[in-house]
Amino acid sequence: MLIEWSEFVSFLTVQVDELITTDFAQIRYGDMSLALALAFGVGIAFLFTLSRLLIRNRKHTRFHSGHFVAVKFRRRAFIRALYHFPKVILILAVVVLLVALSDPFLTATEEVRGDVESRVRIDLVDTSLSMAWEFPETGKSRAEIARDAHLQFLDMRRDKNDRVSLWVFSSYPYMVDDFILDDELYYFQVVDAPYVTVKILAPQFRSTRDEIYVPPDKVRIIPTEGNTNIIRALQSVVKHFDGDALAAGGRTNQHRAVLIITDADVDEVPAAEFQALKQRNIVPYVIYINIRESGSGGPEVQEPPPLIDMLREFGGDYFDVSDQDSLARAYEAVDELEATRFELTHRAVRTPIYPRFLLISLALLVVGIPAGFVAELIWGTNP
Repeated sequence: MLIEWSEFVSFLTVQVDELITTDFAQIRYGDMSLALALAFGVGIAFLFTLSRLLIRNRKHTRFHSGHFVAVKFRRRAFIRALYHFPKVILILAVVVLLVALSDPFLTATEEVRGDVESRVRIDLVDTSLSMAWEFPETGKSRAEIARDAHLQFLDMRRDKNDRVSLWVFSSYPYMVDDFILDDELYYFQVVDAPYVTVKILAPQFRSTRDEIYVPPDKVRIIPTEGNTNIIRALQSVVKHFDGDALAAGGRTNQHRAVLIITDADVDEVPAAEFQALKQRNIVPYVIYINIRESGSGGPEVQEPPPLIDMLREFGGDYFDVSDQDSLARAYEAVDELEATRFELTHRAVRTPIYPRFLLISLALLVVGIPAGFVAELIWGTNP
């Protein structure tokens, strides 16, 4: 049974209001590749049609046939706008449909109660200036290589109930978020975190390329930044672990980990801080962005940097991003930690919103297609 026009307008108004009130900054997309492929195909078809109309003569016409139509008998600008308006509606419908096909969704949290076995970890991400430089022979920054490795590691740890806190550091450490158990929410916090936190972007010293390989939206300019102080960062991490242990009832003997994502180009080696971690049963692991294995230097630069060389003295280990099995070993190392029972108070919920875009697109098609037929019947044969 067909709905009345007033009901259709009311339905469309509700959908538009819902779409307008959507926080577009929080929207994520589950399948951009499909939408981009279809957009590319639609674009090619549009350009082909446009070129055919511009280059090829229409049927039943000749260059010198017919007679000149005076301007006063031609369609006015307002009528021409009405004639072409249905085409604009159809283009908008296709664009909104492509957005719907990209599987947009929002993340939210809901309150739940219960205990869960969890492994506790702080992820400490190096965002110093050196991370903005190119990872040799890739055209990508070290930070992007590091972020891809970090996200792959999180994909492997999904549904393992890790209780994780995200920190970034350069000259100073910055906590992005406190300990959470939400895999989905934490994943997107890592995605949104900056690649570099610097006072000013500068090219690599003695580099033949005067380029920085970091998108502008992934840069945080802070006047106090300028070097790579991992000592200050680890001191803050130790304090945060201590505060969390007190909040959890004084369980200072639990086994925990700090995962450091860095190129190991640090100002000083944190021997005292590694010792403090060891005293607290906190195992340091490093996802090492190893540019030395890329063939950019001679044999004299193949020795691991001091940070990596010292790591195993304190019970830690490193995992080289140039080694395909490293992330699997990092996963196993974290999985060997003793699980601790925590109370789960909230978790991330994925809310798909593609119906909002899909219904708007269908509504535009319902309006645009009949309007196009009417416009063609009324004004299509006029000059």
